[in-house]
Amino acid sequence: MSPDIREGHALDLIAAFDGEADLICTDPPYAMSGEGAEHALSATVATALRESAYRLRKGGWAVVFAASSWRSTYYMVEAVRGILEPVRIGTWVKPVTKTKVRTPGWAWASVNAIAFRRPGAPGLGEPSPLLDYVIAAPVMNGRRAEMPPDVARWAVAPFAVPGGVMLDPFAGSTVLCGAAEDAGMRAVGFDFSPGKPAALTYGDPAPGTLFDLFGEVPEEIAATGTEG
Repeated sequence: MSPDIREGHALDLIAAFDGEADLICTDPPYAMSGEGAEHALSATVATALRESAYRLRKGGWAVVFAASSWRSTYYMVEAVRGILEPVRIGTWVKPVTKTKVRTPGWAWASVNAIAFRRPGAPGLGEPSPLLDYVIAAPVMNGRRAEMPPDVARWAVAPFAVPGGVMLDPFAGSTVLCGAAEDAGMRAVGFDFSPGKPAALTYGDPAPGTLFDLFGEVPEEIAATGTEG
């Protein structure tokens, strides 16, 4: 069975979604600027995550990717505060970094995967032999970097509910939806432009932001968002 990918604005599609999700797994844009189009993008991400969280069944898990900066991770946690409880953080480690972004400290080569649970019922799922990190290079699609299938399977499989529904409100390349289908779930994905990384499909770059400064989306943004 192929994933159910619905094209349109995430907020409109979530409002029309009348089902209940057994799992949420998503890789949203990470733009966290305080002004312009990136601010609008940040607000859209937060609202979409929060509205999606309300549609997760009690006891269900949500895996949300975030940049490895504290700001990005904290932003995702705050977006669903009062609905979902953060439980663990896994890490997607990239063998090398190709981003042009340079900041003091370590080079950007990892991505956080925050595991949330909705309280009110025992947690769904069984213990998994998969470790809390995965090492894999992004898949290059032209000049864009996308999440590889191995990372998608790593994110979905430990929390999958066979026969249940997995919701991805920022489906992008749809690789997470494919991993959910492989795990025996029915995947429903929303995206403004399916088949492209989510960071490329919400709003235009604001002058002076990372999107604008590089003239193209750097690997860390194109694959999974910005560094925070």
